[in-house]
Amino acid sequence: MDFARLYVLIVGLAGAVIGIGLLITYLTKWSENKERNKFYLIPGYRNPEFSAEEFEIGKIKSKRRLFRRLLTPLTIAGMMMILFIAVLGVYSCWFTQYPLQELSRPYTPPGGDPFAAPSPEHPLGTTRYAYDILGRLIWGSRTALTAAALPVLISTAGGLVMGTISAYFGGVVDSIIMRFCDFWFAFPMLILIIILSPIVGQDLYSLLVLYGIFYIPYNARWTRALVLQVRQNIYVRAAITGGAEKFKVMFRHILPNAISPIIVGFFGSMGGAVLGFASIAFLGLGDETFADWGTDIQYGRQAQSTAYWALFWPGLFIAITAIGFMLIGDGLRDALDPRLHI
Repeated sequence: MDFARLYVLIVGLAGAVIGIGLLITYLTKWSENKERNKFYLIPGYRNPEFSAEEFEIGKIKSKRRLFRRLLTPLTIAGMMMILFIAVLGVYSCWFTQYPLQELSRPYTPPGGDPFAAPSPEHPLGTTRYAYDILGRLIWGSRTALTAAALPVLISTAGGLVMGTISAYFGGVVDSIIMRFCDFWFAFPMLILIIILSPIVGQDLYSLLVLYGIFYIPYNARWTRALVLQVRQNIYVRAAITGGAEKFKVMFRHILPNAISPIIVGFFGSMGGAVLGFASIAFLGLGDETFADWGTDIQYGRQAQSTAYWALFWPGLFIAITAIGFMLIGDGLRDALDPRLHI
């Protein structure tokens, strides 16, 4: 009986010591943070450190949701298509034994057999001037990626500047820019390019720059519509009321919040640029010193009944590239547009 009482006493003393230690630790921490902790009992109070940590966790979750939305079968298929074309373009000299100079004008292979059927020497056959089709497809991937990126970058950048300035200033500035765009829309772009390309020269980069400049008004009108929507938000009015400079409001507060649809349209426009440049080359206005798939289709038309492979393979690669960019654009739209996730 005495042993039981002694055991209970020892356990009680140990518990009291532990309790006193925890109380001292709590009081010490409370005294160290009393300026911060004195607001805990106020209704609606939130610790700034907890709020900041919760905000960081929310950003991580948002990025994960965005990544999951991008991982759809069609978007992955589009990425794989563009990755395939990009690998061909970057490592062209590794995938074919023919240098570009031997697959484009003015070089003509000696003793070549134009429109020859597939063989071990030419796995996909030959086209006009006895050029190897596989080699031109591989080297043409570089031209296709350049044709997709350069004009779209020019038209998008020019459209961003013109559209943002037009929507923000309004009034006379908006009227002048929009009337110029309306005037520009009255002309068919393809016919203008056909007329002007012999004047500026038919080299590759002159055509692509011309193509990009002609499509600036289209991007300007679209950017203007996006900026007009964002301009009405409260944070933009607060920046204007706070005395922020006009260009700072335009390119720091308005444009970054309207950029998501522009990114989506950028990839869709790249697919259209591939098709547009292929159309120009098909009409004989391309630069034959480079390998491009539109020129290959033009070559293949001369023997379309006897050498169908000269038409099929360039058309297939054009379709792969254009569809790949459009699938990526659709995937980005599904991931970035909040209206699709309500």
